[in-house]
Amino acid sequence: MYPVTMGATTVWERWDSMLPDGTINPGQMTSFNHYALGAVADWMHRVVGGLAPLTPGYESVLVAPQPGGGLTWASTSLDTVHGHVAVRWELVDGELLVRVTVPEGVTAVVRLPGAAEQRVSGGTHELRASAAVPAG
Repeated sequence: MYPVTMGATTVWERWDSMLPDGTINPGQMTSFNHYALGAVADWMHRVVGGLAPLTPGYESVLVAPQPGGGLTWASTSLDTVHGHVAVRWELVDGELLVRVTVPEGVTAVVRLPGAAEQRVSGGTHELRASAAVPAG
């Protein structure tokens, strides 16, 4: 939590990139926005949450959550140049319930496990599929 207590709003390359007195660590590797750990967040949005761009700028999006690992729900969202995109899924009584919010003018391709691919456009859509997902 050290970077957070020092005011970090991004992932630092090393935990002590900024010293307690507010000066920059004179050593090498002092990136204050390092992608290595950001790749984990990207994976969580794209795979766990199921939200990814199909075209640059999210003019069209892919919604393809991949439940598993003992998770029973996830939620992700993004403010794009076209508007707010959001995905929320939950496992309930053997079903995968998915709520997708797509801005007007944007198309989403929805791929749910065991279901035919669907296309949805602007608005909020609730979709269901079988919850046949891998355990733990």
